[in-house]
Amino acid sequence: MEILNFEQFNIRTTSHETETWYSVVDIVGALSQSADPGRYWRNLKMRLNEEGSQVVSNCDGLKLEAADGKMRTTDCANRETILRLIQSIPSPNAEPFKIWLANAGNQFIKETEDTDVLTDRLKDALRKKGYDDNWITTRIRSIEIRTQLTEEWHNRDVKDQEFALLTDEIMRGTFGLNTREYKTLKGIVRQNLRDNMSTMELVYTIMAEETTRLLAIKENAQGYKENHKAAKKASSIAGDSLKRFEEKTGLKVVTSNKALNK
Repeated sequence: MEILNFEQFNIRTTSHETETWYSVVDIVGALSQSADPGRYWRNLKMRLNEEGSQVVSNCDGLKLEAADGKMRTTDCANRETILRLIQSIPSPNAEPFKIWLANAGNQFIKETEDTDVLTDRLKDALRKKGYDDNWITTRIRSIEIRTQLTEEWHNRDVKDQEFALLTDEIMRGTFGLNTREYKTLKGIVRQNLRDNMSTMELVYTIMAEETTRLLAIKENAQGYKENHKAAKKASSIAGDSLKRFEEKTGLKVVTSNKALNK
């Protein structure tokens, strides 16, 4: 079993029939942000079956490690089925997740999963919501950088439950707030924090996360403690840069403003 990370959601995966299969309930949780993704998936399965959809029948019950450490049978699906499933879940994370899914593995990406196509779709979806092109370009880059960082952490023996701790360290060192405090400042609960950041907030997030990745490689950081040191050093660098920007421009980077309500 391998655990991948989308934003701050852990997605369990396993190899099955020579390809990667993904935990459906984990993906449902990331997209719906439901407090009870298991129940959400059960209800969705009933609806899909009633509609005659093939999505449910294309899922297989595979053994994955549960939160209690035990191996339990879990509904899983391959990439093609997951892409169909996404269409059934109304979510602002749908398009970003498609890009993440396309980048998550190194298998051949079919035309329907082509990264450029998905990026164009995401741009269109974000424009319709009212985001400007500069913000959109920065947000897409932030998704790419985050994916690369979490892949690096995984390769450096950082455990799935430690990803959020490292992210909090990056947020705290860069902005002076952990993720929860930052969401409170923005007045959001279940919404994605980065979808509510300004362009400059995203820029400093990118700087901090890319610096963290580069320092982890340079220092050959292994495990949580060494990667935490890299994250702390990187976020301190980004935080100092942010302070200098604010001092020299008189502009405030971290605010309660949401990207669409400037």
